[in-house]
Amino acid sequence: MSSMRRLLTEAWDRMVASDPGLHRAHQALSAGVVISTTIGVEYVYSRIIGAGSHATLIALLLGTVVAFTGWTALGEPRAWIKVRTAAFFPLAILAGMLPSAAVGGHTDATLVVLVALLFLTVFIRRFGAPFFFYGNLMWIGFVFAAFLKLTVSEIPSLIFAVAISSSWALLLSLTLLRIDPARVLRRVQRAFGARARAVARACADLLESAPGDEGSLIRLRSRQLRLAETALVIDGWSATADALPRGWTAAALRRRTLEAHLVVDALAAAAVSLRASGGPEAEIAAHIARHLARNEYAAARELAAEASGRAPSTSGDRADLLRHFADTAREFAAFAAWDRTPPQVEDVPDFSPTAPLVFGALPGSSAVARGVSARGHWSRLRDLSQTSRQAVQVAVAGTLAVVLGRLLSPDHYYWAVAAALLAFAGTATSAESVTKAGNAVVGTLLGLASGIGLAVLTDGHTGAVLTVIVLSLTFGLYLAQVSYAFTAFFTSTAVVQLYGLLHELSADLLFLRLAETALGAGIGIFVALLVLPTNTRDTVRAARGRYFEAVAGPLRTVAEGPRDGAANDSAPDLDAQLRLLDLRTQQLALVATPLTSLLGHPVIRGNDPRRGRYRMALYTDLSLQIRTVAATVTHVPADGPRAELVRTAGILADAAEALGAAPPRPGELPGEADRLLDEAKDRLRSVPLPEPPGPAHAAVRALLGTAQLLGRIADRPTPTPGSARTPGSSFRPAGAPVRTGPASRQEH
Repeated sequence: MSSMRRLLTEAWDRMVASDPGLHRAHQALSAGVVISTTIGVEYVYSRIIGAGSHATLIALLLGTVVAFTGWTALGEPRAWIKVRTAAFFPLAILAGMLPSAAVGGHTDATLVVLVALLFLTVFIRRFGAPFFFYGNLMWIGFVFAAFLKLTVSEIPSLIFAVAISSSWALLLSLTLLRIDPARVLRRVQRAFGARARAVARACADLLESAPGDEGSLIRLRSRQLRLAETALVIDGWSATADALPRGWTAAALRRRTLEAHLVVDALAAAAVSLRASGGPEAEIAAHIARHLARNEYAAARELAAEASGRAPSTSGDRADLLRHFADTAREFAAFAAWDRTPPQVEDVPDFSPTAPLVFGALPGSSAVARGVSARGHWSRLRDLSQTSRQAVQVAVAGTLAVVLGRLLSPDHYYWAVAAALLAFAGTATSAESVTKAGNAVVGTLLGLASGIGLAVLTDGHTGAVLTVIVLSLTFGLYLAQVSYAFTAFFTSTAVVQLYGLLHELSADLLFLRLAETALGAGIGIFVALLVLPTNTRDTVRAARGRYFEAVAGPLRTVAEGPRDGAANDSAPDLDAQLRLLDLRTQQLALVATPLTSLLGHPVIRGNDPRRGRYRMALYTDLSLQIRTVAATVTHVPADGPRAELVRTAGILADAAEALGAAPPRPGELPGEADRLLDEAKDRLRSVPLPEPPGPAHAAVRALLGTAQLLGRIADRPTPTPGSARTPGSSFRPAGAPVRTGPASRQEH
C-alpha cells in the first residue's frame, strides 16, 4: 500500500471511529441542507404574500432557527413519530410568544412570566426527548417576541412562517434526508471495525513503549472502552425496524459482535503480556499490530504465520506469548471480514436493546444521575426528581440573569438568560454545568473575534453572509458532542454575521454580548454549585454500585449453569448481561470524566486525575475479564472441573455485590468481600487441571484475574511510575499460554 493511500485510509478510519455510523456527520450535513433550503422556502413565501424587506428578514430568521432547533428532534427513523413531533413545533413557539406579547412593556410581569417559562421548559423534559426541544422552542418564541416587541395581533403571520419551516423540515426528513436504519447499522458495524483497528494501533504503541509507561496502557483501555460503546450502538440499532440484514436476528447480531469483541480483547491481553515480558518478540508483535491497524490484513497474516513458526530463542515463555499473539492476530483479520453467516443462537422474540438510543446515540449522564439526591440545605427539595431540581435551578438562574443582565442592558438581558440556561442543558452534575458554562464563555470570546474578521470580508454580500451562517451552524452541530466550546464558537460567528445583515454590528454590541454571556455563565455556575447541586462524586458512587451489580450478573448466570438443557454458550441472557456490563462501564466512565480529565476539574477538591484515569482503567480491565470468564467457563467439559469453577464464579458474584453495596474507602476492603475473594482464590489454586492445557486452564486464569482485579479495585492502589501494579500486569490474560504444574500455580 502506497504511503499516500495508507495515510488516507488511516484518516478515514479515524473519522469513522470518531463518529460511529457517521451519525453526527449526517445530522450536521442534513441540518445545513435544512437551514439553507428553509431560507429559500421562507423567502419565496414572503414574496408571495408581498411582505416587506423587514418582515421577510424576520420570517427567514425565525423559520431558520425553528428548522435548525427542531431538526435534531426529527432523528427518529419512524415516520409517524416524526410527524407527531413536528406537529407541535408551531405550538411550542406560540406558547413562548403569546405570554411575551401579552406582558410586553411591563417589566415586573415580564420577569414573572419569563421565570415561569424557564421552569416549564426544563420541567417538561420528563415527558420524553422531544420535550427537550419543545422547551427550547418555547424559549426561542419568548425571545423573538420580546426582541421584536411583538403584539398579539402580529403573531399569527409568524406562526404561519414557523408552520412552513416545520413542514419543510419534516418533508426533508421523510424523503431526501430520510434515515435508513439498515444503512446506519452497516456504518456502525464499519465503525466497530475502525475502533477495533484503533485498539490494534494502541497495542502497537503499548508494545513499543517503555515498561514503566502507564499512559500507553491506559490509552489501550480507553480504546477498548470506545469499542464497547460502538457495540452498544450496534445493539441499539439492531432493535430498530428494518435495520437487520436478511436472515439475521438481533440476538444473532449481538452474539457475532460479542465474538468479534472477544477476539479484540484477546489481542489486547496478549499485547499486555508480551509488553510485560519484553524482548525482541514484543517488537515483532508491534509490527503485526501496525499492519492490523492499517487495514493491511494480508501482510498481518503473513507476518503472524512467520511468528507462529518462530523457534524459541532466549525465552520459551516469550516465544509462546508471541505465538499466541500471532494466532489472535489471524483471528482478528478473519473477523474483520465480518462473517455474513448468522451464528446459531436462540431467537429472542421480545428483544430489547441494552441501551435504548436517544436520537441515534447512547443516553447521556442524566440516565445515571436520575436517582442521585441533591446536596445542600434544601432538605425538602433534595429528593425531587432530576428534571424538577433542574427546573428549580433554571428558574433561580433565570431570575438572577434577568435582574443582573438588565443592569448591563435593558434590551439584551436575554443573552445572560440564555447563557445561564445553557449551563443546565444536557448536563446532570454540577461539574458538568461548570464545564459547559466555562466552554460557553471561551467559545463566545473566540467566536466574536472570528466573526469580526469574517464580517469585514462578507460586508455587503448577502449570499456570503448566509453561507457563513449556514456553515457555522453546521460545524457547531457536528462538534457539539466534542465540546460545547466549539458550538459556542460557531454560533457566535454566525451571530456576528447576523448583526451585520441587520446593520446593527458594532464593537459595543459585541462587547455587550460577551459581557452578558460571561454574566449568565457565572450565574449558571453559581446556581449549579449552591442550589440543589448534584455532586459528581455522588453520581460516580451511584454508577459504581450499578457497575458492580452488572459485574455480578454474568458471573451469577455462569454459576447457575444451563437452563432447560440448553447449552450455556448459546444463552441469550448471558449475552444481554455482558452488554449491560459494557453499558455500566461506559456510564461510569462518562460521569467520572471530571475526575479523570487531564487538566483536572476546578470545583472538585482533592481530586487526582492520574489516579482517576488509573482506576477507570481497572474498571475497564475487569469488564474485559468478565467477558473472558463467560467465554471460557461455559466451554469447560462437564466431566472436568466445571462444577468447581461455576461454584467459584458464584462466590465472585457475591464478592462483586458486596463491593457494590459497601461505600468505597481508601485502602479498606469490606470484610465480606475480603473473605469471599480469599475463598475464591483458594478454590482456584486447588482445582485439579487436566493435561494438556485446555479450556479449564483458561477458565482458571480468567477467574483468578477477576478475583485479583476485584481486590485491587477495592483496595484503591496508588500507581507509581515503573510499578508492577498497573492494570492488567498482575495476572496472565485468560487467552495467553501458560506453563502447567506447580510452578505455574505459584504465579497466581
